[in-house]
Amino acid sequence: MIFNSTQGRTVPNGPSAMALDRRRLVRIEELANEVLRTQEELVSLDRQKNGRREALGAFRRNEAPVRNSHWIATSGQFIRLPGKTARAWLSEQQEETDAQIAAARQKLKVQMQALLAEHPQVTDLQSGVCELLTEVKDGSEDPVSSPCEEAPARATGLIQEPR
Repeated sequence: MIFNSTQGRTVPNGPSAMALDRRRLVRIEELANEVLRTQEELVSLDRQKNGRREALGAFRRNEAPVRNSHWIATSGQFIRLPGKTARAWLSEQQEETDAQIAAARQKLKVQMQALLAEHPQVTDLQSGVCELLTEVKDGSEDPVSSPCEEAPARATGLIQEPR
């Protein structure tokens, strides 16, 4: 144990204190990696959604007539489908992608809350950004208390971090 003269308290020293810090840092890194993977998944889903949106737009503008058959690339394969079937399949895939995006956004919200709970100063965000990140889609805030509520006060030094 070492006595910290600036704070007037005893601070643990040695391998046990280092292991706690190391475990916490590993946990923070794991949470951050989960957030990044989910963000990459969202980007991939958005690309798929935009490609299908363009194809459905071509059907809507009659650039790809429904009466003709069309080639569709899916899962590394090309498939030739009648126009009506292709349009219906694209619409169905678009709905599935929308559901996957909504689930991934909810998952990202939970992951961000866990990351901010583990390390509230993970970023120096402007006031209100945490609330926007963790806000429920319909505009109401989640009833679970968020560590973001104290983030602006910690950043300005109004709340002292427990040591």
